[in-house]
Amino acid sequence: MASKKEINEFIKSQKSIQFYKKVQKALKDVLSEMSDEDYREVTKNLILMVLHEGALGQVMHFPPMKSKFKILQLTFPKKIPIDVLRYVVAHELGHVNQGRNWEENDGISLETDADKTAERWGFTRNKNIAKWMKEHGDKLGF
Repeated sequence: MASKKEINEFIKSQKSIQFYKKVQKALKDVLSEMSDEDYREVTKNLILMVLHEGALGQVMHFPPMKSKFKILQLTFPKKIPIDVLRYVVAHELGHVNQGRNWEENDGISLETDADKTAERWGFTRNKNIAKWMKEHGDKLGF
């Protein structure tokens, strides 16, 4: 498991979440449950793009990088429950952990795998989370 110091330094490095305390908390909670191997794979060259509800866009400038990097964009409603946000963060980091983009022949296998990874880290899509996502999904695109 990564140390609290490592996790806090990673979160501090993510400039797009500096004003979003709830996102910082959810991210810290999820990263704290990962194995060292998963933590290293997920955070290596990861750049979060987090937008609050109502934001149309955001620009981030990146220094030159020698190896592949990953960008995770997260748009969230201001009143999202913390358990839902934790699940969404864990699910999306599950996709980062897959190390590749979706391909047509994948069907829903990458989604299922991301759910299983989130669950392995302790963040299961339960009835309350599924209900909230269903009620708000049309507005948010999920």
